[in-house]
Amino acid sequence: MMDTDRTRRRETWHRIKGYLAVAVSLAVLVGGGYAVFDVVESRVTGFFTAAAAEDYEGNGAEDIEIEVPQGASVTDIGHILHDNDVIASTEAWQAAVASDPEASTIQAGTYAMKTRLPAATALEYLLDTDRLQVTRVTVPEGLVLSQQVEALAKSGIPAKDFEKALKRPDDLDLVPYAEGSPEGFLFPDTYEFDDDTTAGDLLRQMAGRYDDVAEDLDFEGAAQELGLTPRDIAIVASIIDKEVTIAEDRPKVARVIYNRLEQGMRLQFDSTVYYATGVYPPEQQPAGAFEPSGPPESPYNTYKVDGLPAGPISAPGRAAMEAAARPSDGDWLYFVTVNFDTGETRFTADPAEHERNVQEWRDWCEANDNPSGC
Repeated sequence: MMDTDRTRRRETWHRIKGYLAVAVSLAVLVGGGYAVFDVVESRVTGFFTAAAAEDYEGNGAEDIEIEVPQGASVTDIGHILHDNDVIASTEAWQAAVASDPEASTIQAGTYAMKTRLPAATALEYLLDTDRLQVTRVTVPEGLVLSQQVEALAKSGIPAKDFEKALKRPDDLDLVPYAEGSPEGFLFPDTYEFDDDTTAGDLLRQMAGRYDDVAEDLDFEGAAQELGLTPRDIAIVASIIDKEVTIAEDRPKVARVIYNRLEQGMRLQFDSTVYYATGVYPPEQQPAGAFEPSGPPESPYNTYKVDGLPAGPISAPGRAAMEAAARPSDGDWLYFVTVNFDTGETRFTADPAEHERNVQEWRDWCEANDNPSGC
């Protein structure tokens, strides 16, 4: 009985469309333009399609996931929904689409839906981005490359896949001044992926995001203004992310670094020693590690080498990158955090004052049972 009713509805609809075409053609002749036909035909067709099309009622039946491929048209999507029994007919889908100007904004991806939905409800589901089934992985700021791999492996993609992809840096679309090394040039952020995403895909996303942020912060222009290179700024940003916890101190630490470089002073950052040895906390460093004559022999040990370390010592976030590109004005050459609870940091250009600040730091450490490895 249902098939007979459906056949009758379709026959009735085809007759109506025939009459409609004649009527609208007459309107075109009288109105003098095809614009009349376009407007009248689309609106009247939408009305009769909605009235004649088979459609489900209610709130749906069984849960189902529907994948909308990249580049799929709304017509393609209608066929996908119909093939999976989400909608009763593509005619009902076209009627729903015609009545909603947002229909063209459906995003590619996998959606949580139900079978046997009214077409208008199915469209609402697909316009609700909260129904997109995506997986996210967060890579925090200030990590070294091996730590980034550990964070990425929480996505479910094996760490060995990332390690393998990292051995082919030319495939990662790194910024040119990365000089073929991903260390410090994979931007820390939250990334979305699906079952088809590979380790290489995620790493390329990170490299692309770094490039976008560096371009937005105008690393090229900042480098020219500072008399440095974009790579230099990237390295400074990586130090800032390891040395600074208080937001307002980041641009000031950047200025300390640049002032010391201009005066030919060694940077002498403990964080570069930690990177060189691969060991933390401080009490586990080799004896004399924080002395110019001590170990380790490394181009990253700024107690032993002049200028900047050979490359980034962490993957900096946007705040550290911005501080490196836009340092504060000041004559400071020294800084030390004197209270690890509050993060209070003292800046000065006077060596004697710096020594007094260092003693205050030591006093704080002693009073607090050396909780932070002072």
